[in-house]
Parts: sequence; C-alpha cells; structure tokens
Amino acid sequence: MSQVQIKILQHEGDPMIEIKGHWDQSALDGLIKAFQKCMGKLKSQLFLRMTDLDYMDSAAMGVIMFNMRELAKRDAKLVLVKPSAEMRDILHTASLDRILEIRE
Repeated sequence: MSQVQIKILQHEGDPMIEIKGHWDQSALDGLIKAFQKCMGKLKSQLFLRMTDLDYMDSAAMGVIMFNMRELAKRDAKLVLVKPSAEMRDILHTASLDRILEIRE
C-alpha cells in the first residue's frame, strides 16, 4: 500500500500538487486524479511540489511526462518545486532534469 499524501494548493495564482512520501504504482490513481482536477484550474503552469517526496518509480515518471505533454497542448508548463535530494538524483538519472523546469 502506498504511503503518499497528496494536496492541491495554490502557488503564484496557479494550482500546485504537493506530494509527500513514497510515490509508487499504488498511488497512481490518486495522483492522476489530482492532475486532472488541476487541469481545469490552471492559467499558465501547474506546479508539482516534491520537497518531502523520497521515492518515485518509473510509472510515476510516466504520469509526469504524460501531464507535461498535456500541459504543452494548452500552452502551459509543468514546474517542479523544491525537489528533495532523493528526487533530484532520480530526475538526473532519468535525464528529466534536462526537460522539466525545476525551481528552488
């Protein structure tokens, strides 16, 4: 069973999904629903806060990439906010740090 917490907040006038814990396949449904809920509320960007996230599997990366493409179709972007050291390592290993905007 997943040990992830998901909250939808506001940041700079756009929605932000805050994810805490351990993001694996058992958490995908909740995260997909959070992305879907935020799509109707965004202006120009969707923030994904990963400060307290300690793990993300390849299925989670697929959800991120799918939503990045969906946002691009709407002339919007996905911005990762304050990823933890563990997430920075995972993003770097997968070369996602080269195609996603990351803000401290």
